[in-house]
Amino acid sequence: MFYIYDLIVALKYLHRRRVIHRDLKLGNLFLDADVRLKVGDFGLAAQLEHDGEKKRTICGTPNYIAPEILEGKHGHSYEVDIWSLGVILYTMTIGRPPFETSDVKTTYRRIRYNQYSFPESVRVSDQVKELISS
Repeated sequence: MFYIYDLIVALKYLHRRRVIHRDLKLGNLFLDADVRLKVGDFGLAAQLEHDGEKKRTICGTPNYIAPEILEGKHGHSYEVDIWSLGVILYTMTIGRPPFETSDVKTTYRRIRYNQYSFPESVRVSDQVKELISS
């Protein structure tokens, strides 16, 4: 949970500066010499001109992409980073992304309908399940 705290602090910092990362995933999280989490790869990041602005670019990594990006109709904002935070927490807890399939279209459908489960083989507390689900 320590790394999740660091990620929340980093997102708070970015969002206060009106930056949406839009490609948060384990591969874009790094540890510094003090073993503190750092966010990297801002290639898909967007700077908002004002709060309430929405972006419409479809971008991100399939297993971590938010439904708001996939749907695209109404645009997206900070919520896509919060979605990815939940996917990262699930992945760190279970060992694989929650929506992962062998087919990207199926993965996207599972994301759109929020279809995931917690495997019986991994013990997960109700509190962690609730945190991931909220």
